[in-house]
Amino acid sequence: MAGPRHGRMGGLTENDKAKNFKGTLRRLIGDFKPFIPKLVFVSFIITTSVVFTLLSPLYIRNIISEMTTNPGLFFTMVDGALVLDWDLLIARFGIIVGFYFFSHFFVWLTEFLLIPLSNRYSYNLRKNFQAKMDTLPLSFFDKQTYGEVLSRGTNDIDRISGSLQTIVSNVINSMFLFIGTLVMMLITSWQLTLVALGILPISVFITIFIAKNSQKRFKAYYGQLGKLNGVIEENYSGYKIVKLFNKEKETIQTFTKINVTLTEADRMSQFYSGIIFPAINFVNNLGFVGIAVVGGLSQNLGNMVAFFILVSLFQRPFQQLGQISNVIQSSIAAAERVYGIMDEKTVPLLPENATLTNDKVRGHIQFRDVHFAYKEDAPLFEGLNLDVHPGDTVAIVGPTGAGKTTLVNLLMRFYEVNKGEITLDGIPLTHYSYPALRTSFGMVLQDTWLFKGTIRDNIRYGKSEASHEEVEEASKAALAHFFISTLPGGYDFELSEDGTNVSQGQRQLITIARAILTQPKILILDEATSSVDTRTEASIQEAMTRLMKQRTSFVIAHRLSTIKNAKLILVMNKGKIVETGTHMSLLEKNGFYAELYNAQFTGGQHVNGTSEAS
Repeated sequence: MAGPRHGRMGGLTENDKAKNFKGTLRRLIGDFKPFIPKLVFVSFIITTSVVFTLLSPLYIRNIISEMTTNPGLFFTMVDGALVLDWDLLIARFGIIVGFYFFSHFFVWLTEFLLIPLSNRYSYNLRKNFQAKMDTLPLSFFDKQTYGEVLSRGTNDIDRISGSLQTIVSNVINSMFLFIGTLVMMLITSWQLTLVALGILPISVFITIFIAKNSQKRFKAYYGQLGKLNGVIEENYSGYKIVKLFNKEKETIQTFTKINVTLTEADRMSQFYSGIIFPAINFVNNLGFVGIAVVGGLSQNLGNMVAFFILVSLFQRPFQQLGQISNVIQSSIAAAERVYGIMDEKTVPLLPENATLTNDKVRGHIQFRDVHFAYKEDAPLFEGLNLDVHPGDTVAIVGPTGAGKTTLVNLLMRFYEVNKGEITLDGIPLTHYSYPALRTSFGMVLQDTWLFKGTIRDNIRYGKSEASHEEVEEASKAALAHFFISTLPGGYDFELSEDGTNVSQGQRQLITIARAILTQPKILILDEATSSVDTRTEASIQEAMTRLMKQRTSFVIAHRLSTIKNAKLILVMNKGKIVETGTHMSLLEKNGFYAELYNAQFTGGQHVNGTSEAS
C-alpha cells in the first residue's frame, strides 16, 4: 500500500521551513475533526484488510506443516506410485487466494472512501483561505507579492490535498500492520522475532537520517522553485517593459541561473529520496540471513516459510513511512505556509454595533489629528486635520509622494490610521461595516482595472442588477457609448484579462461609466482623465461636474487645469496640508501652489517633493 512518488507543485521558499512541525501537524489533525466518523470507518476497513493479509502466511504454514507431517493427507498410493490430491491442494490454496483477494479489495475500498474525504477537506481549506483573503487589509499585500500569495492558495493547498489520501491510508495501514504482524510473529516464534527486532533500530536510524537530509534538499528545491515562479510571473506580467528596455537577455540569464540551482537541488533531493529503499532493503536482507541461520537450527519448514512472509510484512510499514516521509515533510511545510496567511490579523468586516447601511450618509468627512506611516520610522501624516462638508468638491494637489493617494486610501480603510480618527457624518469609519462604508464611495483610479468578461458586466460590476438602459445611460454620461457601439458585439464585446484588447483611454472611460452607474454618495477621482486626450477630457469634466453635484467629491489631480473650478483646493507636501483655498486665491498667495502651477504651465522652477509613496 505504498504511496506514489511525491510530485512537485512549487510554493516553498528558502525561509519558509516547517518551524513548528508538531504544532502544524496537530493543527492539521484538528481540522479532521468533522471527518472523524469516516476516518473510524476507514480504519475499520484497513484493519479488516490487515487481518486478511495476516491470515495468509498462517494458513500457508498449516498447509506446509500438514504436507511434511502428514503426507498421506495429500498423497495416495495408486499402482505403487504417489499421486497428489490436486482437488484438495487447489481447494486449500484457493482459500489463500481468497484471503489475498479480500485483502486487496478492502485496500481498494479504502482508497475509494478516502478520495471524497480528501476532496472535501481540500474544498473546506480553499473556501476558508478565500474567505480569509477577503478580510485581509491592503497593507498585507504590500508585504507579499501576488505570485507568493497565489502560490500559497493554489500550489501549497494542492500539495496538501494531493498527498492527503496517500498519507492517511499509509499511516493507518502501517500502524495496524505493524501491531498485527508483531503479534503474529511472536505467536509463530518468539526466538525469530527477537532476531527480526534486532535489525529494527538500524532501519529506523537509516530512515530518520536520510529523511532529515532529504528534507533539507526538498526545502532548497522549493525555495528555488518559488523564486522561479516569481520571476516567470513578474516577467510575463511586465513583458512590454522587458521588450521596451531590451532586457530579454538579462531576463533569460536570471531565469537560467535560478533554474540551474533548482536543477541541482532537485537532483540532490531525488538522490536522498531514492537511496532510502536500497539502504533499508540491504539491512532487511541481512536480517533475513540471520533469521535463516537461527530458524534453520530450531524451526520446522512451515514456521520458517510463514515467518519469512511475516517479516516481509513487518518491514512494509517502515518502507511505507520511509516512502512518504518526504511527502509528510513537504505537506507540513505547505500547511505551515497556508496557516501563516490564515493567522494574519484582519479587521472585522462587521464590528460590534456597526452601522450596516449608508442610507443616511450625507458626506461630511473629518480627519481628526490623524497620524499614519507605511513604515514606523518614516511617518507620513502627523496630526492631519481636515473638515469637508457635504456636497463640497475638494481638489488635492501636490508633488509625487505628498500623500494625496494615501489620504484617499485611509478614507476607504484600505489602511488603518495609527492615531487619531476619521469620521463620516460624525461616526468613526471603524464603526461602519465594510459594505456600508465602501458602497458610499465611488472611485475612478488612474490605474484602471477591468475583469475578463463583457463590457456590460464590467460597467455594472458595482451594481449587478442594473438594466441595459442604465448601463447605456452611464456610458453616454462617461462618453464611452460611441466607441463601445463601434466594437464587435457592442456591450457584449468580450474584454481580455486586464482589458488589454482596448486602449488605455477606453479602459478609463469604462471605469468612469462604472462609477457613474453606482450613483455613490461620495466620489473619488484619482487622475481619472489622465489617459484621455484633451478634447475628451474637457467633455468628461463636464460629465463629472454634473455627477459631482450635491456629492462630496475628492479630486486628485496632477493637471492643475482640471481643478480650477474646485470649491476648495488642498495643497499637500510631505504629508502635510500646506495651503488651502480656491485656484485664484492660491495663485494670489504666490506660495507653494503658485510654484506648482508655474512649474507646470510656464516652465518655472522644479518643485521638490518626497520620495515616499503617495
